[in-house]
Amino acid sequence: MTLLSILAKGGYVMIAIALAAFVGLYVVIERLFYYRRIRTDADSLLKEIKAHLHAGDVNAALEVARRHDTPLGKMALAAVADFKEPPETFRTVLDAKAKEGIKEIEKGLGILSTVVAISPLLGFFGTVTGMIKAFMKIEILGGMVNPSQLAGGIWEALVTTAAGLGVAIVFLVLYNLLAERSGRYAGELERLGNELEVLHRECGAWK
Repeated sequence: MTLLSILAKGGYVMIAIALAAFVGLYVVIERLFYYRRIRTDADSLLKEIKAHLHAGDVNAALEVARRHDTPLGKMALAAVADFKEPPETFRTVLDAKAKEGIKEIEKGLGILSTVVAISPLLGFFGTVTGMIKAFMKIEILGGMVNPSQLAGGIWEALVTTAAGLGVAIVFLVLYNLLAERSGRYAGELERLGNELEVLHRECGAWK
């Protein structure tokens, strides 16, 4: 008996688990490509912008920020564009961009968390319904059931629990890895915002 034929015993519940796994896999792949694309050296970005702003060349600083189509680059772009605003307004701009950036960075993680939570529940549901069917068969046959037939019905019912747990375990590990990476990017975003605020106060461009 092949693995595919064993999984097929799970019926409609197994299809639901497979769909959850497919959604989770899509989110993981999309996030990995996204995190790879937005990798930006915050220190070098800030260094370039700082050099241009100290030289009074706002246009050059804007051009540097535009080259980085990432949450860090977008925050830097907004900061340079509003560099002549007073400190309170400037901080508001940074906070707004930080919230936007974190939302973008954490996109899809809620869906992945749902996949982790719902997969074992679907598996357990499949097992319960499978056991109900097995015992209904026993009742119909008046208790005259071959032990091997009973065992077969039980293991078929347990297949969905095993599948649900397997999906949950795999995606829990992947979720934690992605959450760690998103947290690291969020920290970089916060640090860049603080550095830009310090730079804004140093330059005193709003005065």
